[in-house]
Amino acid sequence: MMRPPSFDEILFIIKNGWHDLINTDFDQLKYSAVDFAVKVGMVAAMIVLLKLTWILLCKIFGWHKYSRTDSGHTVSRDSERGFLAGFFLILPKIALLAPLTAILFAVADPFLATIKEEKKYVEVKTIVKLRDASGSMGYKFKQSGKSKGEIAMNADLKFLEMRRGKNDRIAFWLFSDDPYPVQEDFIMDEELSYLKAYDAPWEIGGGNLDSWTEEQWQAYSMPSFRYLQVDGQGGTQLSKTMKAVIRLFDDDEEKQKKAPYFKNGGRSVLIVTDAAIADFNAVAADLKELNKRKITPYIIFIDESEGEQNPGQLANIPELLKEVMFIGGKFFPVSDEKAIENAYREIDKLEMGKVEIEKKVFKIPAFHKFIFLTIICLMIAVIVGLSAELLSYP
Repeated sequence: MMRPPSFDEILFIIKNGWHDLINTDFDQLKYSAVDFAVKVGMVAAMIVLLKLTWILLCKIFGWHKYSRTDSGHTVSRDSERGFLAGFFLILPKIALLAPLTAILFAVADPFLATIKEEKKYVEVKTIVKLRDASGSMGYKFKQSGKSKGEIAMNADLKFLEMRRGKNDRIAFWLFSDDPYPVQEDFIMDEELSYLKAYDAPWEIGGGNLDSWTEEQWQAYSMPSFRYLQVDGQGGTQLSKTMKAVIRLFDDDEEKQKKAPYFKNGGRSVLIVTDAAIADFNAVAADLKELNKRKITPYIIFIDESEGEQNPGQLANIPELLKEVMFIGGKFFPVSDEKAIENAYREIDKLEMGKVEIEKKVFKIPAFHKFIFLTIICLMIAVIVGLSAELLSYP
């Protein structure tokens, strides 16, 4: 059984309703049932007019329900209500016009219109992320105390956060001497892409580190579970991975011709590396193949020379970056963590998909405001009526 509300609860409801009412911008209200409200108002006006006509006829012809003409009882003039008392008695009836008007406004179905813009991506970006996992990425990055591999992973995760909700199709590969697919084909699952980027090794090397002690791992730049031992790896050769990526793009294009589920808004390869590759000539030819397919390369160049296998690899760095620029790509030399984040932010801007702005109008009902106003007016009318009744007795 429901209990009746307490006085404090009623007072709380009245206070909230009053604040809601006085803070309403009535100029912003729109009405969806004006015609119906006008019809109701006309019916109400006809009823009031008929009532007034009846009262007037009763006065003229002396039709009184509880009295008869010449009944034999004479009422003293002193006992009759005066003009002021009569005015106070009729005032509550006049005051009823306020709640009746408020009800008509409520019947007109008032609402506040809010416009919400929604971005709808009509083109998707197809991106292959390549992260260097060679032996040089295991060295500490500048004075950060972290390995270049860890720095690259953290920045990659932030990039995925930047791209969240933009419907990218992403594949993710690591490379050392050979390609190592982490996310081999394109997917649009943002959570899965994030988890794979997080779980991927920081370094792929051929060295047998099973005999390392805990103290040796603590002295190294990464924990043991971030190191993946694969025979024959540890160097920095990019061409095999680039050729695998080109095949991936070609196969994907054939699939889309057969079943075009979406409109491709651009294709790109994002390479995070210290750029000290050992197979520059082959990579230069691969970059030209990307250019033929209108695939844009971006290189985030971790500007740190420590850890390369031989000085000859360092000579390839400027040549590789020049080649990327020549075919319309971009490179971003970074020397600290903040610079890497800025580079990813710039790539995020360059890879903006085409969007359509869809405007939706939401209706927020406001009839309850006029219902509350009606209740307040009725309460005032009742209080005024009772006061007038008590004060009008001679």
